[in-house]
Amino acid sequence: MCSHEISSVSDLLEILKEIGEPEQGHTRFFRGQADVRWRMLPGIYREGCEYLIENEHKIIKDTFTNCPDDFSPDDTLFEKLVKLQHYGYATRLLDLTANALVALYFAAWNKEHHDKDGELIILDIPDEEVKYGDSDTVAVLSALSLQSEDFDLIKIIDNSRVPMLTKVFEDGLKAEQIRSYIKAIETEGNESVKKIRKNIQLVLDKMDTVVYSDSFKTTFNEQKEIATLIHDIRTDKPSFRPVIEFSDFERVLCVRAKLNNARISRQQGCFLLFGISNNKLRPASIPDGWQRKAKNGQKFIVRNKESIMEELKSFGISKKTLFPELESQAEEIMSQYKPKKHGENR
Repeated sequence: MCSHEISSVSDLLEILKEIGEPEQGHTRFFRGQADVRWRMLPGIYREGCEYLIENEHKIIKDTFTNCPDDFSPDDTLFEKLVKLQHYGYATRLLDLTANALVALYFAAWNKEHHDKDGELIILDIPDEEVKYGDSDTVAVLSALSLQSEDFDLIKIIDNSRVPMLTKVFEDGLKAEQIRSYIKAIETEGNESVKKIRKNIQLVLDKMDTVVYSDSFKTTFNEQKEIATLIHDIRTDKPSFRPVIEFSDFERVLCVRAKLNNARISRQQGCFLLFGISNNKLRPASIPDGWQRKAKNGQKFIVRNKESIMEELKSFGISKKTLFPELESQAEEIMSQYKPKKHGENR
């Protein structure tokens, strides 16, 4: 076996031993994908599905309107997105698991892809990027799903700068007066005057970074699009403080969901919640430093899938154990009683 190939459970265990434990301050998660060529993107952003992200807000609102009894008034928007993901909707969530064997199952289970190399993805995520469902930043990124397709962060930022520039011009005269004062005292040589001059220059240098950054933050949160988003957040989180950092929109967070769903509990599941890059039609990027790879920089390839699936059953990992709902049990339970073909192992 090559150091990046997984053809059995023992291969996976050897790889985990080789890469060691995550660094302090990081938590390890896994994801299995049936095709190594697939990008690590949530369903709403996948290639060929552009119509989904363009209509994300309509799809979600239609679902809430048509199926109100399926959602509790106490559910946060993130919890509603988790439920939609559970029932097969394309969302801005991407499934992860804390269990490497569960991830291996998802890399190998789909028979339609048994002829393709799968991938086992290992992510060591900084603890500050791992949130719970009640996080304010989680509320912000979840609320993106209710915004229209023309939500454009760059335009909002540009519009926020207009009042700030006005303040710059208003303060321009004051700044010029201060500079004239500095020039007037430049000929003075004593230390106290030099100290005053230095302090005045420090004040001037901080104008952009302090006064105007505070002004920008205020005007950014007053923009119509941000005000609408804050309104959507406060619908299920009235205590939300309406001060959003624009950089939060460009994050990808790992979110631990409540284990109030049997499937999530069995799969030890959690989610990556994707923000945006510049505008809503483009997803935020997972930081490169999160993904662990083999020493040669290669991905961890999953092969020999049929054999892996049989081996995983010995570890209690199967469709029956990972998908406990009634509708998911039928195929596996009935297949136990299907007569074996001649030569097959029982």
